[in-house]
Formats: sequence, structure tokens, C-alpha cells
Amino acid sequence: MPPPPPPPPPPPPIGYISPIPSTPSSALSPIPPPPPPPMSRSGYNTPEISPASSRQSPAIGASLSHLLLSRKDMPIMPTTRMKQLQWDKLPQQQVGKTLWNGDSAEQEKQWVKKLQIDGVWQEMEEDFKAKQLVINLMAKQKQAELKSVLDPQTKKRVEIIVQRVKNLSPENIARKLLQCDTDLCTQVFLTGMKSVLPSPEQVGKLNVYRNADAEELGQLHPSDRLMVQLIKIDRLGPRLDGMLYRQAFDEAIEMLDDGAKKLSEAGQALQNAAKFKELLNLILLIGNYMNSTGVKGGAFGFRVSSINKLVDTKSVNNTTLLHFLERTVFKHFPEMETFLDELAKPSEAYRVNLQDIRKELSELREGMKNIRQELSEHFSDVEALSPDDRYAKKMWRFVGEATDRIDDLVDEVNLADTTFTEVVKYYGEDDKNMTSSEFYGIFKTFVISYRKCKTENQTYAEERAAQEKRRQDQEAFRANRLKEAAADSSNAESADTSVLDNLLDKLRSGDTVAGRRTRRQRPAAPPRTPGPLLLPMSGEGDAADIAKDMLARLKSDGFDAKAPLSPTLGPIHKRRPRIRRQSASVTSIDGDQILEIAEGDEGSLGPFSPTPSTTIDFSEEQEDRPSR
Repeated sequence: MPPPPPPPPPPPPIGYISPIPSTPSSALSPIPPPPPPPMSRSGYNTPEISPASSRQSPAIGASLSHLLLSRKDMPIMPTTRMKQLQWDKLPQQQVGKTLWNGDSAEQEKQWVKKLQIDGVWQEMEEDFKAKQLVINLMAKQKQAELKSVLDPQTKKRVEIIVQRVKNLSPENIARKLLQCDTDLCTQVFLTGMKSVLPSPEQVGKLNVYRNADAEELGQLHPSDRLMVQLIKIDRLGPRLDGMLYRQAFDEAIEMLDDGAKKLSEAGQALQNAAKFKELLNLILLIGNYMNSTGVKGGAFGFRVSSINKLVDTKSVNNTTLLHFLERTVFKHFPEMETFLDELAKPSEAYRVNLQDIRKELSELREGMKNIRQELSEHFSDVEALSPDDRYAKKMWRFVGEATDRIDDLVDEVNLADTTFTEVVKYYGEDDKNMTSSEFYGIFKTFVISYRKCKTENQTYAEERAAQEKRRQDQEAFRANRLKEAAADSSNAESADTSVLDNLLDKLRSGDTVAGRRTRRQRPAAPPRTPGPLLLPMSGEGDAADIAKDMLARLKSDGFDAKAPLSPTLGPIHKRRPRIRRQSASVTSIDGDQILEIAEGDEGSLGPFSPTPSTTIDFSEEQEDRPSR
């Protein structure tokens, strides 16, 4: 009898992966399990990787082991994939040198528990969950495979309407439409729904699914599903018209009421405009003065539209009659300018057209009449309708309230009409051929033109004042210059007078005048050294002839020899200066004959006496004297 088999080995620890044997299991005996792996320092259990996988990809195994060792243990994990926070993660080796090295495990556990109790983790999962792209792609593929009996154009338009209310299914959209939900049934939504109402042909195709169950309807395109629900609503077209009328009623009636009140207030303001009437009388006076010699003069009045023709009359200064009117009012009738305040409301009423108000009021009353008729014929018994169908109940209440508001609006429009007719006739215009916009536009144009002329006149007046100021400044400057010049001239004159007096005093006293300018004189020739008068002699002439010749030349130079006056010719006898006697001698020097005249003690040669001991060189005299 064989021995009993050994007991089975104990089960391996959780997370342990047994190695894959490289030899057939039949050739090996059971190997006892190895001891469990040691715990790592970081607190994670490092799973053991089989030798075969290690041999196949050692790099991947090392990377996975390092990744597991470098991750921090988290006490809580999200239940779905979330968006990633793109931060810069610090390696575990660098944490020891930073603020994250502190022991905050207990505080972190408390925070995790507190936030879990407060529902913060669940809120984060809802707010930051990642999009499921694969699911969306599958949903689109499934939607493309759904059935549809609508044409592509209609299906696209309905799909656009459905996308505006993504959180509602086609069935919920139809139910809220039946209930006249104010949040859903806006003017934009109702207008879009009216444009996609099913045609009779589409209704025939969709009637197949009118009583289909949910499973069969689930195979239809959402646009088709919505259209199936819409064809179930009784009288959907009139319902949409009624709901559209109710949505647009408040805005329309407020606009009409505001326009009618503006017209009434504008007409009353014109009837009570006292200063504007005075301005018109002033214009009448000026116009009659200008037209006094013409056919249009002597007028008793004029149409109020003529006030805008003042800008057509030009002056010689390139301004208009309206400029003149503004200057006249500003200078002589300043209190009349308050007419601009009186024309404030009439000038703003030009935007409102009374004919348009009448037309829109008529349409509003006609729409109310149609709704009342629809409700009376098809929704008179409110209790017989479905509990979800609240259209009749809400519309009957709306008709009652809207009728009262329309009646009030009719009274307001009638008042505006009456006031407009009276004021148009009051200002000399024809109410049958002029609309309210044209009539009140007259005052708008006049106010704008008057303000413009006022600004231009003020600018012109400021420029003239500036020019006058500049002219006065220039005149004052010239006067100052003339005054300063007169003062300087007076000072200079007094200074010249004193200088002249001083000069005369010095001349009288015989003092030398200092600083007097002397006339420029030519430089004097260097004095000649006196010597004998050398007369070159040619031939064998005697000394007497030479002396005569010399005397003739001196006379020709300006010396005049006069005979001595007789003592008996006058009572006054001038003493004749004694002239020293001179003697002349002829000498010969280098072949030239020279006359020498020597002074004597007594005697005279007549009126001309050469200088003492003078030698005259006739050769040089002849060379220097120019030929006559």
C-alpha cells in the first residue's frame, strides 16, 4: 500500500505572482513557495515579476518598479477618470530639501475625511470629470443609424431647435410646449417651432409612429421623435400663434403707448410755447422789413415750415439770416432764448409716426380678436382638456388682461391724434398733407440749425475780441516805443547841448579841445638838406642869363616880384625886412656847371630870396619837372 500524499502547500500571500517554470511541469516536483517579499520603505508592496518577463523586457520592469516606488500612497481615489492638473512634479529625492518634507500625514487624513463628509470629492468628480470621447463617438454612430422619415432640410432645422434645449428630450419638449412653459416658450423658440411645423405629407409618414411604444420610438432620430410628439398636440399652429402673440404683446403695447404719449406731450408743448410764439413774431417783423418792397411783404403770418428757410438767405459777410436772428435775440431779447427748452419735446417727437401707431394698434386689435375667436370655438371648455394642457387656461386669462390694456392704448392714440390735428392747424400747416414725423421734424431741424448758428456766432465774436485785443496791444506797444524813443531823443539832445556848451566854454577860455578829431593829412615829404643851388650850365652863357632864366622859372611857379611901394603913397609904411645880400658863383662839377648863391650881409634880389646858403641843382630840377 503506497504512502499517503504530502499535504498541499499553504496559499501564497495576496499580490504574489508565481514564476512561470522554464521546464515542463510534469518533470518538476512541487516547489515550496518562497517567503513573502519584504515591505519597501515607502509603504508599498512591490509585486514580484516573473523571471521570464524580466528576461524579455528588463528595462520596462525597472521603469515600472521605479514608478511604483516614486508614487505617494493616496488614501482616496476618484471613481472615474478626471482631468489632469498640469503641474511640475518633484522627484522623491528632492522633497527632503523642500517644505514638503514635513510630517503632514495625520493632517492630510483629517482633511480627506472632512472633505469626504462635506461632499467635496464628489463635487470635484462632477466638475472635473474627463470627457468620454469613445462613448460620444459611439452615440453619434448609433444616431446616424437611426430611422428618419423627414427630409434632410427639415431634419437639420429641427435638430438645431433641439440642440438649444440639450437637457430636454423630445418628449419633454412637447410636454412643456403643451403646458405653455414660459422658460421654454420664448419668442425665438416659438418662431423656430413655427417654421418646422410638419406638412400634411410629413404628418402622413409620422402617423405610423403616433401610437408606437418607447422601444420603437427609440429607433427614430430625435428630430423625428419630436415631430411625432408635436403631431399629437391638437391645433398646434394656432397655439403657436397665440403664444407668439402673448410673448410679443408686452413689448408692442409699451412701445405704442410710449409713442402716443410723446405725440400728445409734443402737441401740448407747442400749444403752450409762449417764447417760441414771440420768436415767430420777431421773424415775421424781420421778414416784412426785408420784403417791404416786394410782393411777399406785408404778411400777416407764415407757415411754420418757413422757419427753416432762414438759412437760405445769405448776407454779404457769408452768413445767413438765421445768424442775424440769433445775434439779435442774444443781444436784445435774451429771455426769448428759452424757446429752445419749449421745443425739446416737439423736436424729439419726430421719431414717432402717428400713422404707424395707428396701423400697429389695428394689428394688435385684430390679433386679439383672432385669439378670442379661436378660444371661443375650440377651447371654450377648459375643464374638458387634459391636465397637462394649460394653453386654454393661460390664454383666457391673458385675453382678459390684454383687452383692458388695448382699450387704454386706444384712448391714448385718439388723444395724440386729436392733439396733432389741432397743433398742425394752429401753426398754419395742412394736417391732411403732413405726417407727424414731417411736422415735428420742422422743429428738430430748426433747433439744430439755431444751435449751430449760435455756436458759430460765439466763435466769430471770440475771434473778433481776440483780434481787437491784439490790435490794442499793438497800439499800446507802439505808443510805448514812441514814448521811449522821445525820452531817448530828449536825453540825447540835452547831452549834445551840454557837450556843445562845454566845447564853447573851452574855446572861449582858450583850452585845448580834448578828443577832437584831426583831419587826416598826407605824410610830408622828408625835408631836404639845404645846400647850394646847382644850376647845370650848357654852352658858354654868362651868369646873368642864367640868373634871369632862374628868376623866370620861379615867377612861373607863383612867385611875383613887386616893386617897392613909395613912402608917399600912403600913410602907413611897412617896414621892409632886410634881406641879406647874396652872391652867385658858377662852378663846374663833373662837366656840369653849377650856380652857387651865397648870402651877403646886405642887399636884396627882389621879392624872392632863396634860403641862406642854398645850392640849386638845375639838372635835377629839369628831370623832376614835367614837360609843359
